[in-house]
Amino acid sequence: EAGADGAEAAAPEAGRAAEAGDDDDWQAKKRMPKNAPGVEDLPVFAKTLCNVEDTPELLQLVTDEITDQYGLSKECGGARHPTALIAMRTIDVVERKLELVRAVSSRGDLVQAAWDRRREIVKEVAQNTREAPLELLGLAAFIKKYVHPGGDPMEADKSDFLSFCSSFGLPQKHQCVARLRNLMADFSDFLAVATLEQANSGLDVDGIMRLLELCKSMTGGKKSPAMEEASKAICDAIADQVLVFAKEMKKKDDFAVSRSEVPQVESARKCAKDVNAQIKEAILMGCETSHPALSEAKVLATELEVECKSRIALKAQIHAKLQLVRDDKEVEIAGEGGIVEVGSATRMAEGIDDAVKKSVKEGAQKVHEFIQEAEEIAKELRQRDGERKRMKARQERMAKQAADAKKGKKKKKGGEDEEDDED
Repeated sequence: EAGADGAEAAAPEAGRAAEAGDDDDWQAKKRMPKNAPGVEDLPVFAKTLCNVEDTPELLQLVTDEITDQYGLSKECGGARHPTALIAMRTIDVVERKLELVRAVSSRGDLVQAAWDRRREIVKEVAQNTREAPLELLGLAAFIKKYVHPGGDPMEADKSDFLSFCSSFGLPQKHQCVARLRNLMADFSDFLAVATLEQANSGLDVDGIMRLLELCKSMTGGKKSPAMEEASKAICDAIADQVLVFAKEMKKKDDFAVSRSEVPQVESARKCAKDVNAQIKEAILMGCETSHPALSEAKVLATELEVECKSRIALKAQIHAKLQLVRDDKEVEIAGEGGIVEVGSATRMAEGIDDAVKKSVKEGAQKVHEFIQEAEEIAKELRQRDGERKRMKARQERMAKQAADAKKGKKKKKGGEDEEDDED
């Protein structure tokens, strides 16, 4: 009787909470109308399973009363009486539901507290000064976990009572579930508007994505009507922010190039990678790949990628030119008529070949003009070495001929001296 009175007292407020949380699926699965005649006349076991208005306090009261009555029955020797056994099962059901209602009500209190400071939460998440509240993450999954599969625990299979008693969930329209659903829907709508406001105020893409990720985690990816309505404007803001970011990366790369004579390969590679990552994240958040701002950002990313490959090729060209300068220096040292060491230029050409292979492996195009120029320099060095080899051979041949001629002349002179002595 106390449980019935409590349920009747809570009925109007619980009815409004459940009604506010209705959706099409809920309506389809509804077992009976709100406050339908006959619900209060059900046995405690059945009423506990289908009641959508009970509270932790009411369920605790019912548990205490049944436990007291069962204790009296046990003292009188009726512990195994069928009614007592039914009472034991009823206690198990009430305690299980008490556990469920407490968990959902407690989570509802935490979410309500978060709702009361919703503006501070948006600011903290957007600026990344604090993590999103844990009570908001996975909220839809939490509700699904505590609501009975199929919506009505009364209709579940109870042949394995122990299994049933440890697995049944709350009715779909239970007031604490309806309260949590309503809070989640309100929070989702608020986040949609707040995210759009933050995006229009110039919040960076990372901040926008953190807010969207919070909403996605909370609702399980299901978009509310407000979020659907704001999605296009949010996507436009995200795409614009990606374009701004891409332009900043281009300026950053240009600045790095202006400060150094060394090809800034890593600068172009990293900037292109960061821009592409932003584009990918924007698409995952719902932006169309053909969005004008994203298309322009992609052009900048492609330019950076091409520039990266060009700089890789430039490194090979610079290496080749240095080898050519080095060979020219050796020619200057050798002087007019001198011959540079044979094989030196060939070794330089082989070093250029290795640099070209490395550049192509790292992404440079084989047909790039810098690669072609490096290969031409290597070819020229080999030609120079060939000429030096021929000149060296000619020089050695001429020296040998001169030595042979000198030796023959000396031999001839020695013969004439011998003839004079004989005379």
